[in-house]
Amino acid sequence: MLAAGILVSTVGFSQISVDPEVGINISNMRAKVGEQDASTNDAAIGLRAGAGVHIGLYKGLYLRPGLYYNMLGDKLETGEIKTANTLHYLQLPVNLGYRYAISPKAGAIFAEAGPYVGYALAGKYKMEGLPGGTVKEDIKFGDKAQETNPLDWGFTFGVGYESPWGIYAKGSYGLGLGNMSNIDDTKHTHNAWNVSLGYRIKL
Repeated sequence: MLAAGILVSTVGFSQISVDPEVGINISNMRAKVGEQDASTNDAAIGLRAGAGVHIGLYKGLYLRPGLYYNMLGDKLETGEIKTANTLHYLQLPVNLGYRYAISPKAGAIFAEAGPYVGYALAGKYKMEGLPGGTVKEDIKFGDKAQETNPLDWGFTFGVGYESPWGIYAKGSYGLGLGNMSNIDDTKHTHNAWNVSLGYRIKL
């Protein structure tokens, strides 16, 4: 009880802000069958947008849960045939970070890392260059072999710079560990680099 009271008191008097941000993902999907080496397709560019809640814990240490929309996928070009997978996720990360204030006029730098869980809202498969024309299909989600597992999870790692006016720029990497494939001995995972701009709204 005493520890809980101390934590509540600390958080209660710490600086809390809401941090909306928008950016782009540069993502691809890794595929591994059995013990064969993993292979990757070309990267795809997609939107990332959402907001985090910055909760100061002690000095520069902070906790930052958030909720984001993520567009992930990959693409491949073989001769005249182009294929692309696009998936739309709702992602919930919980990052632990440290913010170092350089000076009141120079701003601050920060680094954070933590786990995330994501859930697919929709997806589409597209193939161009076929004799019969372009093929577009919705990706079906579920637990059957011919379906895609909608649940994703992994870890994110990010670094950034915050200006004295609350505007910040951040670069991060998302290491997906959740298997999108329901086929035995087959593993498909997400990997994404992200660059975003945000604004800290102090409460």
